[in-house]
Amino acid sequence: MTARVPGAMVIDLDCQQPPPPPPPETGELTRADAVRFLNQTTFGARTAEIDELLEQPSLRSWIDEQFALPQSLTLPYVQETSNGSYRNARHVIWWINVMERPDQLRQRIAFALSEIFVISDLDYELGNNQYGVCHWYDMLGRYADGNFRDLLTEVTLHPVMGVYLGMLRNEKADPARNIRPDENYARELLQLFSIGLHELDSGGEPVLDGGTPRPTYDQATVEEFARVFTGWNWNGETSFTSNNQTSEQRRSAMTPVEEFHDTGAKTLLAGQVLPAGQTARQDLDAALDNVFAHPNVGPFIAKALIQRLVTSNPTNGYVARVATIFDDNGSGVRGDIRATVTAIILDSEARSGHRTNPGQFGKVKEPLLRLSQLWRALEATPGPANPDTYRPQGVSLMQSLPDVIGQGPLQSPSVFNFFLPSYRPSADALLAPELQIHTEVLLAATNNMLYSAVYDHNNVDPNNDQITRINLDRTMALADDADAVADHLNVLLFGGQMPSWLQDPLVAHLRSLPIDSPESRYARAVDAIYICVASPAFNVQV
Repeated sequence: MTARVPGAMVIDLDCQQPPPPPPPETGELTRADAVRFLNQTTFGARTAEIDELLEQPSLRSWIDEQFALPQSLTLPYVQETSNGSYRNARHVIWWINVMERPDQLRQRIAFALSEIFVISDLDYELGNNQYGVCHWYDMLGRYADGNFRDLLTEVTLHPVMGVYLGMLRNEKADPARNIRPDENYARELLQLFSIGLHELDSGGEPVLDGGTPRPTYDQATVEEFARVFTGWNWNGETSFTSNNQTSEQRRSAMTPVEEFHDTGAKTLLAGQVLPAGQTARQDLDAALDNVFAHPNVGPFIAKALIQRLVTSNPTNGYVARVATIFDDNGSGVRGDIRATVTAIILDSEARSGHRTNPGQFGKVKEPLLRLSQLWRALEATPGPANPDTYRPQGVSLMQSLPDVIGQGPLQSPSVFNFFLPSYRPSADALLAPELQIHTEVLLAATNNMLYSAVYDHNNVDPNNDQITRINLDRTMALADDADAVADHLNVLLFGGQMPSWLQDPLVAHLRSLPIDSPESRYARAVDAIYICVASPAFNVQV
């Protein structure tokens, strides 16, 4: 792990708060607590994993075991099963990793990072470069326990990002040819990947000047950074006009062609000046050090990861505690992603915010997480005629799933992700980023898909042999007792947070059904599950 804390810039912050209190020992956890924890750290709680967590001496020991597991990759499978221009293979292996692989924490962090450092294979060139897109995603997973400064370098020089945001073959200014440096990557590096638009206090709130947020940079700063990011080309390629790059070049770090790099002096954040005459690599390293040193990075990234893993509206204290760990992991290392994520999920607010801050804590589930949590909770397996593919009814190929639920891995409609972290459904509402893509049409289509998953594709009444099947055994075993069914689903699907407005009518409905045959037990089981997963409450991770 690299420790870089450049001293080029000093901006005062509010007083930092102390690190979070130690987590409770696992022995104090209930099954509901374990489900909540796993829904924050994996793609959904499974019965076996709940049992394994409860056997751990502490939550931290579970985290340590997760990071020790080998990383599950996407690239090898896609190389074996496609020519690199076929999107579906990547979606198939992404779901296999989500559903079956043990390194769930790393996979969940990779997904979170992919929604901060956004690329999208909806871009035509990237859509035909699935090897490169897989390499990008696997790189994000590798940095789940890496250093943020090193990640900035990997992100900046990855050719997938180079294509997506225009840094690849970005040239220095040439007025005679009407060329000026492309500003796209420079702007998004600052706005979306590191410091944001406004200076932040330690808790992630904008610093105000006379009631107005103080900007972190201006257009002139963007233009200076754009000059930094000139001269980079496909790996080993010297021509800026050649085509037909190899598959290896399309996933290897870009290399510089110095004649296209702007060697003039450049003024960056906090007035730091890069001297004239530096190479492309010298300028890039110094510029990324300049960004990494900005005090916004800790609270900005802390809040972004908290929103993706735990809650959309973290308190200022929660953000500040995590930012403190980002700034110094306790051993003098800045940017330790593993330590930052550990601080996020062990913080007292993550573990008990649903009790101490009810009505404010939690997050709307992303559509992909809503489906993965359902499938994992109910031990879903692929249909026997399609044993390597998790696929719901109504989706011919997994690359088409976004047409139904509005979201697919690495398929954002823009660099701003599927939703803005600042989105509110109304001016006086809490932040609810994911609601930005929960349209009426997609919600209806998703509920139709969930209806089919519960009633038409299960291990009792499987129907189509190509469609993923949920397992009803445990729910049916409890079907004689309506309260037991509700309690079971409350823990498994809601982490013990099923609201009374749902649980009471659910029990009343189940009691109204006959219970005198296997068919009636089946009816109770599927009705109970669907009432739960179709409810607004299941759309919220608490």
